[in-house]
Parts: sequence; C-alpha cells; structure tokens
Amino acid sequence: MSHFPAHLQSEMMARAPSFRVRSRQITEFEKERVVECVRIVPDFPKPGIAFKDLSLVLGDPLAYQLCIDVFVKRYAGKGITAVVGIECNGFVFAAPISLALDVPFVPFRKPGKLPCKSIGVDFQTGAGIGAPAFGADRLEMHEDALRKGAKVLIVDDMLGTGATLKGACELVEKVGGQVVECACCVAMSGLGGRELLAEQNIKLFTVLEDFMEDPTNLEPTKEIPASPPP
Repeated sequence: MSHFPAHLQSEMMARAPSFRVRSRQITEFEKERVVECVRIVPDFPKPGIAFKDLSLVLGDPLAYQLCIDVFVKRYAGKGITAVVGIECNGFVFAAPISLALDVPFVPFRKPGKLPCKSIGVDFQTGAGIGAPAFGADRLEMHEDALRKGAKVLIVDDMLGTGATLKGACELVEKVGGQVVECACCVAMSGLGGRELLAEQNIKLFTVLEDFMEDPTNLEPTKEIPASPPP
C-alpha cells in the first residue's frame, strides 16, 4: 500500500530500474557450485545436528544469484502479490525475490522492532516434531503491510523445526492473506520441520533439496569450488 501521491508513483515507476531473473537454463556446474557453497558444520548448535551454513553462498555472487533465480523462476506468473521475509536472514533472499517479481516486500520482525502500529502472533518453539516446547516467540508486521486477500510467498534462509514458518503462516492468515508456499534455501534434517509443516498442509520448497537426490549425504566442508574456465 503506497503512501505516495498517484503522480509521484507513476514517475517513480517510470524511472525504476528493472530487476529481472536470468532466463537461461541452470547448468549442472551451477547446481554443483551452490551445493559446494553450503558449508556443513557438525554438532552445531548442539551435538548431533549438522548445521547448513549459507555464508559461503552469500559470499559467492554466482551461487547467490542462482538461488534467487531458482526462486523467481518457480514463482513468476503464479499470482504472488507479496513476499514476506522472516527476520533477519530471510530478508537476504526475500527482498531480491520481491524485486524480481515486482511485488511488495513485507518484513516479519521480532517484537518491538517496528515503529508504527503492528499486529503479531505468538508461537511455541521446540526441538522438533514430538519434542516438548521449550520457549515462546513472536512475529510482528505493520498492520497495513498486507492487504486482505493477498497471495503471499513466505521466505526464510533455512527450515529448522518449522515453528517460525508456521507462526508466519498464522500471521498472514490472521490479516486475511493466503499463503501460497513457504520457501527456503535449505532444510535442516532431523528437526522435524518438514513434518510439522506437512501436518498443517503448508507447502514447502527448498533449493538445495531440489538440486540433490539425497541432500542428507552432504559431508562437512569448507572449500569453495573453482570458477569455470573462460
């Protein structure tokens, strides 16, 4: 919902630079580059968890661009009218996706971070499906950030227990929006996030799992693949 006068909106749109997804096919080398840039950190944040660190993806322009391309190719033409990003890592992917789709970016934030009147939902956090809740959390948005009937894509960097994405879906529905799908770069295994979202009939897409037949076979690595020859 824009607060600029109509004549300024038209002028701003006319001057706005285009941000477009690449139309070419994704090569096998590019898929491998993204996979190799996902650094696996064993026993973090606790023993038995293999953490999928995306910092190398963000530090590699080709891998980062490819992730955005994959998301936009999936959702272009699907009627998405807003892209929600979950604080704070989700912003890194949600914002460029919204630009490419030419729809508003809506940040979902932790309590007390928004300057204007907000609306939110409280939810329970836990260690995974079937595990007892160990705390409470909350997500908030400006009350005028989403229109009733909006078709929303919710984006985060990774899926863990699924509690935060479930809470985000509840907030979208609370203001009369419709969640088209949740999207992440990677999903942590063994935390029950996929199962929790499936129980709630929430659709999920992840880039890494789309690239690999068996993403659970990733080994701990800190190496970045070499660039292809010119």
